[in-house]
Amino acid sequence: PKPLFQDNGSGMHVHFSLWKNEKPLFAGNRYAGLSEMGLHAIGGILKHARALCAMCNPTTNSYKRLVPGYEAPVNLVYSSRNRSAAIRIPMYSENPLTKRVEFRCPDSSCNPYLAFTAITMAAIDGIKNKIDPGDPIDKNLYELSVDDDNAIGVAPGSLEEALDALEQDHDFLLEGNVFTADVVHYWIKYKRENEVDAIRIRPHPYEFCMYFDI
Repeated sequence: PKPLFQDNGSGMHVHFSLWKNEKPLFAGNRYAGLSEMGLHAIGGILKHARALCAMCNPTTNSYKRLVPGYEAPVNLVYSSRNRSAAIRIPMYSENPLTKRVEFRCPDSSCNPYLAFTAITMAAIDGIKNKIDPGDPIDKNLYELSVDDDNAIGVAPGSLEEALDALEQDHDFLLEGNVFTADVVHYWIKYKRENEVDAIRIRPHPYEFCMYFDI
């Protein structure tokens, strides 16, 4: 996702919509042409976004991309304009048939079967429980006041943080036995033991540059 320092990482932005009887259920007359259902779906994804990252951004390198700048989606808000928002509503067309939601956090290192299913479960949780996504943020996220900035959730800063979030927040994935508790448990266990710890205990080449002449 981000092999080069000080360059943009590679994202896998997920665009999705919900249809019934050939009608787009996310199209309406609310913010950015969304329906109430569309906003609730966004609410569910934002609520569970930090946990979702454990499956949508499943490598230690994934979090080299999720840093401020480089149009990275680090802010857990929604917007029709901001590319640093976790969720964007594309506005290229006013045709309701094109109305969709874009979740910008995922990257191509994910297993799409797990990632797409987890995103769908978060959206369904938002729809079922009518989760309010809060107000959209269309102003420049890098020019917010300190108070506004502190009120905005941010994506995990590491795979370890994302796994901790998933450990605390995964009940929505278990609805209808779509995921099982064992799958979630072993995903977290494997990632911690074989990736997080494996990276943590190995010296990094940059440490040589930083500390060799101490």
